[in-house]
Amino acid sequence: MVKQIDWQALKEQSISYWHVLPQLHRRGILIITIVLIILLFIPSSEKEENNNVKSEPERVSIDINTRSLSEQKSEKQDPILLAAWHEYTVQSGDTLAQVFRSNGLPMSDLNALVKVEGQDKPLSHIKKGQLVRYKLKKDGSVDILQLEKKDQSVMFFRLSNGGFGRSKP
Repeated sequence: MVKQIDWQALKEQSISYWHVLPQLHRRGILIITIVLIILLFIPSSEKEENNNVKSEPERVSIDINTRSLSEQKSEKQDPILLAAWHEYTVQSGDTLAQVFRSNGLPMSDLNALVKVEGQDKPLSHIKKGQLVRYKLKKDGSVDILQLEKKDQSVMFFRLSNGGFGRSKP
């Protein structure tokens, strides 16, 4: 019950459609067909790379210092890191802005510190004899600022976003 395909009629019909197309389109179809056939037979480099990945991974040795900092010799420590903490004792009439200026600290850091100062205003109310300790980053900006007054200490520290955070009193 399957009808026989009339190949001759099908061929004549397809040829009539082919001749209806403009010459430029016929050439384009031929070129695209040839390129597709060639691409089917050319192996891709991705398949070769995937075959290489399936092999055993290469082992690489890494030199890691597994000793704790307290076990390491102090002579190996960077002298810049040892001298990173600086101290300043507040003089009569000093403001924190004057402390920043006299120590060459960036005023932009002071502005960022004031934003997180808190209600007790430890930055605004510094007094004579108070100890101001700070640690600088390699670029010269303030990393940690500590204000000590008698038995109290407030610490401000640099956050990963560039701003500052404050320790709770």
